[in-house]
Amino acid sequence: MDGTESLVSALYCTATEGDWQVFRGRALRMLCEQLGASSAAWWSRGTRGNDGELTQHPQPFVTQAALAKLSLPRGREVAVLEVSATAQAVVHSPAGSELLHTVLLQYPPRAKHVDEQSLERICMHLCAAGALSMLQFVRRDDWLHSMGRANRGSAALVDAGGAVYAVSGRFRGLLEETGHAGEVLRLPFALPESALGEEGGELMEGGLHLRVARCGNLYLLHARKPLPLDALSPREQEIARALSNGKTLKSIARQYGIAVSTVANHTTRIYRKLAIYRREDLIELLHMKPSTVR
Repeated sequence: MDGTESLVSALYCTATEGDWQVFRGRALRMLCEQLGASSAAWWSRGTRGNDGELTQHPQPFVTQAALAKLSLPRGREVAVLEVSATAQAVVHSPAGSELLHTVLLQYPPRAKHVDEQSLERICMHLCAAGALSMLQFVRRDDWLHSMGRANRGSAALVDAGGAVYAVSGRFRGLLEETGHAGEVLRLPFALPESALGEEGGELMEGGLHLRVARCGNLYLLHARKPLPLDALSPREQEIARALSNGKTLKSIARQYGIAVSTVANHTTRIYRKLAIYRREDLIELLHMKPSTVR
């Protein structure tokens, strides 16, 4: 096995060993070690914007603005660009995606550059291994679901502009059920600014409940069908769960440090919002599976 094939094989092995962000850093270190580069950067973004994930090794040395100037020639899927006497770049847009990858290698003075054919092959496999690592990440909850374990719902990894980097089968299935069939290359809706901060957020979109969490410079989406509790405020949800677990108004008041009358008022609002009249109805409603909720 020659050096190129050995590096490609090692990239795929590393992609299955840990978190996708960890993989990106390790992969760039491997490129530097195997190709004689002193520094490496890997920017993955949607083809319609400048969001995405920028990873650099061993330390930051280039900006997104500089990388954005390295464009892919029209009609090409991958191209090697000789940036300078000490730098090479590969720009790659995988077929069937709306993503664009830019990999920049910085060499020591007078170091020999990698031949274009080998560099194209290595970087195309680098991007494919990265996609595999991301897919493995978003499928974790699918695996938990298949084993009957608690999970957060179906998942996808996207950027602020809605470009999809990885999507689980269950997420794709939910979109199909709500009228969005076909490949999921871009979200069929925009993420609100309120959900794109460090704290993330929740929203209802297209008949789905979505929870957004920051994940590096990307966003992890968990989607599920709406549940009855989604109609309640956070405090009402807490009290509804406590009521369904058989707690008395007095014990709930003590648990949350509020007056019994306040708990009673919350209980009245909970029943009104859920159109129920008894605690037994609440217990039955909260233990419904998402697929049975109308």
